[in-house]
Amino acid sequence: MKANLIENLIVSHCTGDESKFSDAVYELIKDEEKKGNVPLATRLRKAYETKQKNKSEPEFYVSSASFAPQAVQGFAPRDKDSLLELYEIVHSNVILEDVILPESQKSALEQLIEEQKNADALNKHNIEPSNRLLLCGPPGCGKTMTAYAIGEALGLPIAYVRLDGLVSSYLGQTSTNLRKVFDSVRNQRIILFLDEFDAIAKKRDDSNELGELKRVVTTLLQNFDNMPSNVLLIAATNHEHLLDSAIWRRFNLTITMELPNEVQRLTLLQKWIKEYTIDEFLDYENLAKITEGLNGAQIKELTKSAAKKYYINKELKTEDIIAIFIQQQTMYSGSNDDAMKLLSDMNNKGVSLRTLAKAIGVTHSTLDYRIKKYRGEQIDE
Repeated sequence: MKANLIENLIVSHCTGDESKFSDAVYELIKDEEKKGNVPLATRLRKAYETKQKNKSEPEFYVSSASFAPQAVQGFAPRDKDSLLELYEIVHSNVILEDVILPESQKSALEQLIEEQKNADALNKHNIEPSNRLLLCGPPGCGKTMTAYAIGEALGLPIAYVRLDGLVSSYLGQTSTNLRKVFDSVRNQRIILFLDEFDAIAKKRDDSNELGELKRVVTTLLQNFDNMPSNVLLIAATNHEHLLDSAIWRRFNLTITMELPNEVQRLTLLQKWIKEYTIDEFLDYENLAKITEGLNGAQIKELTKSAAKKYYINKELKTEDIIAIFIQQQTMYSGSNDDAMKLLSDMNNKGVSLRTLAKAIGVTHSTLDYRIKKYRGEQIDE
């Protein structure tokens, strides 16, 4: 096979240009026929034309009026310069019960899901279901997990937009990529998930931003307005204060997610420890208190580390988890004051000095002396 034919085939595939890809395939087939490789040419023709026939079957097309789950397109569009795909298709197995949220927020999500499930019935009455959700909150609070749980609840694939491919350094290319994404999904029953949304939706009055980003926001708004109701768009941001004011009006529902409170931390600790089939008596109330300020991802990492210790040592105690917590919180700090501050705070939250002393491997009296010294309290001689 000629190298230039193979090169044309690869480039046309990577750019997602089906017409050029078809031309490259048939050019390759003709070249093999000219060289007398008829069996190979026949196999290539059969492989390609069978694939094209399968792609044209009805189950690979979604009418904008139909809300039944359907198969998605075979190729995601690509950035023309980097050749990176602009999104990847994700099939989620995260269930809504895995997302720990206040009841009011969970009810709002359940309402959105019900509207989507009953979209055909609503459309008959000229009522469009809610199909634009904005998730705000600090890193690790569960925004991506929430989007995935919605996908699982609806049985829909998720087009997870890749910002490394979407945002281009070439003038005008980011806007072009945005249009490619929206055009690609508009005839599909799918969830379009825009993570790190503030990267493409910043305020247009920001004097520090170039005109290119302002054009991107304008393009984004235009695509929002023209987006069909069969696409459920979910956007997530850690920096909602950066969003352009016009963006907010485009969403049917906005949920601001916070770091888990004490009750939620207690639930997460119990749930994730149980998932590792650990049946040990643990003081979850104290663990929930001391983990104040941790996000869901950090709590998950804590329980994962605890499970490792359990399976290695065949036992797990509360002070073991406290020791892991102390290590994780102080691993980037060599300061003794930081460690003592953490221990003092944990003691103030109800963890006994005896438990803390066991966790760090010192005597009760030694820790009592160190904490009193740190606090500037009187030390009994």
